[in-house]
Amino acid sequence: MNQYSTLLAEKGVKRLIISTIPGRTAYGMLGLSIFFFVHDRTGSITTAGFAAGAETLTGSISAGARGSLIDRFGQTRPLSILVPLYAVVIWLLSMQHTIAGIVTLSIMVGIFSPPINLSARPLWRKVAGPQRLRTAYSIDTTILNTTTLIGPVIATTLALQVSPSAGLWTMASLMLIGGLLMISMPLSRAWIPEPQPTESFSLLKTKEFLILVAEGAIFGLAWGFLQISVPASSTLHNKPALSAPLLAITAGMSIIAGLLVGSSKRDITPLRGFKYTNACIAICALPLAFTTPGWSMGVVLALVGFSLGSASIYHLEVIEAVRPVGSATAAQGWQWAVEGSMIAVGVALGGYINQHIGTSFALGMVTVGMMMSTIFVWTYAAPRLQSADIPLTDAQIGEALAGTESPAQ
Repeated sequence: MNQYSTLLAEKGVKRLIISTIPGRTAYGMLGLSIFFFVHDRTGSITTAGFAAGAETLTGSISAGARGSLIDRFGQTRPLSILVPLYAVVIWLLSMQHTIAGIVTLSIMVGIFSPPINLSARPLWRKVAGPQRLRTAYSIDTTILNTTTLIGPVIATTLALQVSPSAGLWTMASLMLIGGLLMISMPLSRAWIPEPQPTESFSLLKTKEFLILVAEGAIFGLAWGFLQISVPASSTLHNKPALSAPLLAITAGMSIIAGLLVGSSKRDITPLRGFKYTNACIAICALPLAFTTPGWSMGVVLALVGFSLGSASIYHLEVIEAVRPVGSATAAQGWQWAVEGSMIAVGVALGGYINQHIGTSFALGMVTVGMMMSTIFVWTYAAPRLQSADIPLTDAQIGEALAGTESPAQ
């Protein structure tokens, strides 16, 4: 605890934390805000899933380009353009009544997503220094996960208790506030991009990294099904208010597990940890298709979330172990471009399956995807990732923790 209190006392740390909270809360609200708004306007879960998937897809694909703007021009100019554009697009989306308009603007939401997270991480390197990087990223990850936890609750409350558009209006306002705080922060304005010694294309020649990307694609598809199936199932069972608590249970247990694993000293290697925690996700997801929105689904999602929180830390450590030197940012970008795109496919396809085939089938597809991911890891990936079968240094763990958020944001 002394490490945390000492770091929090450093100049600029508290302002950095405060500046990131509004934008991250807006991103935490994004998925359910779009879902409930589109479902209200169209009456279609399929369309709601397609719109949410379109935003995720374009956000994933454009992540590299938006990150490159930060790398080339610094943080102030790109954020000064993207933040107001994002707010305007969200505001225009809230006024749409046609499917074409809703989908078009959902696509634009992804394209213009301000890289708040990508901007915050290098600033932590400045204020913390290499010796306290792991502590800094633990703080930042905790804040990020907390906003991910409360965002869906705010979005659901506003959509169901105020109006379907209220979540979108609140998102736009929070992004404007958060963007202004980031842009006006001296630490952000003075930040100068560091040269990257390894180009992105070098990663595509690294077989170990490509194996991890393939696994991410399988897992991303399954996770996309889960993201849409929870609110879809709750809505179809006439219990839409349960969407946020169920997703919050998953996120909350993931936070707890991530904190326990990420902050602990351990001898287990990244590869060994990833293998077993990945298998735990699949095992915990086995009964998912037989659950309904309520306590049964809540228990299963709690177990899945806890396993996921552990697996995500080990997964990032495996990436850190196999990637070429100097490719940390590129590794995150490529990994998310593929995984995020497959999440988008899962969200869009899952919306259709939930409405036209059934929620049990859609939830069953989550389990199938998790099982396929585990089989891939144990039979194909693990034997080819032996470089990740040794413990990491504290510095490497710190860099791995830097990847615990979506580069799309």
